[in-house]
Amino acid sequence: MQPPSATSNPPPAIPRVDERALLAAAGEGDAEIVARSPVAAGLSAGAALERLTLRHRVPSGAAWHVSRVVKHLAPSEGWLGAASHDTRIREAQLHRAGILADLPHGIETAVLALATEGNPAAPTAAALLMRDVRARLPRDPLRTPLGRLPTLVLAILDRLAEMHARFWCDPRLRDPAPGLVSTADALLLTAPERIQARIASGDHNPYLPLAAAGWDAFFRLADPADAAALRAVFRDPAPAVAAIEALPWTLVHGDVWGPNLGWLPPAHRASPRSGSRLLLLDWALATAGPCTYDPLWLCGTWHALDPRRVLAAYRARLERRLHARGIALPPATWRVLAAAGYLRTALTCGEALGRAAVEAPLGMARWRAEARVLWWARPDARSTVASY
Repeated sequence: MQPPSATSNPPPAIPRVDERALLAAAGEGDAEIVARSPVAAGLSAGAALERLTLRHRVPSGAAWHVSRVVKHLAPSEGWLGAASHDTRIREAQLHRAGILADLPHGIETAVLALATEGNPAAPTAAALLMRDVRARLPRDPLRTPLGRLPTLVLAILDRLAEMHARFWCDPRLRDPAPGLVSTADALLLTAPERIQARIASGDHNPYLPLAAAGWDAFFRLADPADAAALRAVFRDPAPAVAAIEALPWTLVHGDVWGPNLGWLPPAHRASPRSGSRLLLLDWALATAGPCTYDPLWLCGTWHALDPRRVLAAYRARLERRLHARGIALPPATWRVLAAAGYLRTALTCGEALGRAAVEAPLGMARWRAEARVLWWARPDARSTVASY
């Protein structure tokens, strides 16, 4: 089959690295780029994605084609890049440091090679060459899987628990070189004040006004006392930050939601069905923090999931993985980890919950969405982390 024709539509203007060097790093330096097309970026617009069609030739003259995706990155690009102070292009640094190469076999990033421009420790631009995994991504990633605790969600929780146990209190994550998201930034990524400041600066990302309206709805629907308590954390996060930084830490992806998830077949054909690998894309919000951030982020985007059921299932899997490493997780520590996860989800996903409530059709759907806002705004489960 012939490859698609090349396109002249460029992705957003982000500094480029030498594509030939990138292909060479992946062992495809002899390939010819015969077509390219832009790929829609995510909500943060912090990267430019292109799909390349490569032609490989063999000595006999025959040729074969392969599809690749190039992710172009720049420091502090996009509103989330600025909000998370991504000055070193952390996704590139995680690969450069070998941290993502140490992921469990059950998790895959699809990255084949990395190339940077300038000082590798603080590059002016970076690019990741990735396999084209579009066939492995969900058709409707924003739709909550069906069921009280769907099999798909349980499988994701199992892979996350495996990763978190692997990196439990790993000293490499305390190294500033990868530029992981700080504890404070992980809490305040979508804070109302940051959203408004970004809008005032002239950022025209269409998500920003939606987020601002979502926070207005969230605080309007929440109990006034609960809304005031959360606003107080936004104003002074220092007590929560101090409590969280005293907890056990692990590698946290930071953005586990439908568009960043997929499934790959087992690495070896002889592996059983349970060997399917979780495709976990976009590590731009990775941090060293409480393990509960990742499973609860699913609830902050797939709103119909019950966070209590999700955490109970995740806890069982995490404790089993930690036990295999000779690590105990005392109940008191778990309670504070859970509280930290609830707090972070409320502070970052509140705007999405508020927006979902006002956009839901009248009737039972609207009632359920508003009830979720009330639940997430309550401070009960977070009282051991924030002093309110």
